[in-house]
Amino acid sequence: MVRAIVSSMKKRSMVFSFLLLLICNFYSFGSGGAEGAAGKQAKQASTSPWKDARILPVYVLSKDVNRNYIEGMYIPQGIAAYYPNQFTMNGKERRIQFESRYSYRILERHLIKEDVWLYSVETSSTLTAPANAKTFTLYFNRSALIANYGEAIQPATYALERGARMSGFTSGTVRLEGLIYNEKDEQFKAVVLVSP
Repeated sequence: MVRAIVSSMKKRSMVFSFLLLLICNFYSFGSGGAEGAAGKQAKQASTSPWKDARILPVYVLSKDVNRNYIEGMYIPQGIAAYYPNQFTMNGKERRIQFESRYSYRILERHLIKEDVWLYSVETSSTLTAPANAKTFTLYFNRSALIANYGEAIQPATYALERGARMSGFTSGTVRLEGLIYNEKDEQFKAVVLVSP
């Protein structure tokens, strides 16, 4: 009985690892230096909608063990980060209006390290990607997301804010092209697209 359970868990883990490997290859994530590729024009400045379902990695930073809270509070925003979201910058004040016109279902979830959760989410939308986007590749440590007042800043939100700030635009749209966590270095790598 125990062997059957362990075998089943190993199979699920292998399938999940394979899916993540496909995602990583799709987004061409590899090792790299600090803030490379800042300001490059996006090769895929398409205007086609995301009608076909795609599987996304959504990272959540939380010590809360209440699954319903995590999935109700953080997952929708983590998914929205992959679609174009309106932003405005005014001095130190920055505002992102997260998109909600998409459908999704959670496929898997795993606790990677301490308070870092990885969700595999299937999503689709009729939204379109703006043209003329600039691409920014960001690296940031998990420790940068820990706030003094207890609530952690979520990786996707942090990446969008930094990408929007780096663009120099005072308003526009911002979205994630990809996000991955390096467990060994406790570092996130994000690819962010920003359009005026």
